[in-house]
Amino acid sequence: MNAPLTSVFAERVAGAHRFGLDRVRRAVRFAIAHRDRKLPRLAQIRNLDYPAASGKRAVRLYVPLHAEAVGPAILFFHGGGFVISDIETHDALCQRLAHAAGVRVVSAAYGLAPEHPFPSQIEDARAAFSWLQDQAAELGVDVDRLATAGDSAGAYLAATVAHEANSQRPGAVKIQGLFYPLVHLDDEIWAQTLLRDARLIGRLAIAYINAQLATAHAPSLLDAVGPATPPTFLVSGALLDPVHPDAVSYAKALEAAGVPVELKVYPGQAHGFVNFTHVLPAAVDAVAALGERLGKALRDGA
Repeated sequence: MNAPLTSVFAERVAGAHRFGLDRVRRAVRFAIAHRDRKLPRLAQIRNLDYPAASGKRAVRLYVPLHAEAVGPAILFFHGGGFVISDIETHDALCQRLAHAAGVRVVSAAYGLAPEHPFPSQIEDARAAFSWLQDQAAELGVDVDRLATAGDSAGAYLAATVAHEANSQRPGAVKIQGLFYPLVHLDDEIWAQTLLRDARLIGRLAIAYINAQLATAHAPSLLDAVGPATPPTFLVSGALLDPVHPDAVSYAKALEAAGVPVELKVYPGQAHGFVNFTHVLPAAVDAVAALGERLGKALRDGA
């Protein structure tokens, strides 16, 4: 990045932070949490917690109607750039995901930056996965039929956990479902595609995220593509979703590596659109599509 742009981005990032991170978090929660009034009926919603290095973290279990007594589960991580959002902002999404998949969904919170510097988020995600395996019998979860899922930064965590789990035990995660994944935080790549893919807003967001992560480096998901990557179902916006080009690159890398992959694109939808099931039919459709695909794979192995 050249010097003038560096100063401009630094100024924008500092200005955003001065606005007040807590205020931003409250605003996001107000905008999307508990807004969906047409949620499907579930058999159970249960609040729990799991032990992580950064402290006890909230986790919420969603059990759909007619779920198996012991059945598959999807471990879900919320997005928000590792900085905002929580299991409340993603509650409607997870309720709809459990209903569409027909299997349990376990939504795990994690420590947010900058209070919890990166890679604390990855460490928490690992802890959540280990906790789910340890508590499987009590939760009614079949540990041989697990999926990971998430949106944006949560998708990054879901893919990272899936790759690590499958590296240790092949097939530990059967499939991953990723809404507009944050594939990398490399500013140079964002700079190269700034004009071609209209990614100015996205680059500003990446600059802010990197500022909160301090000096930590977030490895690219592209570097982890290989035999340990599970079959993948991707959802993305198009021109209004700044990570769409990276989702396409990730899908191509998976295909080249021989990993089964499907990419469903929603033209006209912006990054974060699946959190707006209360106003966007496309969001309802996207959550249902991903849920149905994961559920079928976990039940039928297809």
